[in-house]
Amino acid sequence: MMTYFNNQAPTSLEEIFGQSLSSGKLTHCDRFQIRNALLQNSLSEEHQDIINRLIYNAKRGRLSLSD
Repeated sequence: MMTYFNNQAPTSLEEIFGQSLSSGKLTHCDRFQIRNALLQNSLSEEHQDIINRLIYNAKRGRLSLSD
């Protein structure tokens, strides 16, 4: 499990995925952590799928982007 740190608590991509789908929102902090994960170029196939699902849901309007 890949974990990323923010100013609150450690959050994994799996947690971001679960929280965003249940709340319907993708926060600025979540987007920053996803961007950092992408820039590392060492994502597993599972983590790539999670990011693709988040993007798909945002495109379909199932996720709103919040600050």
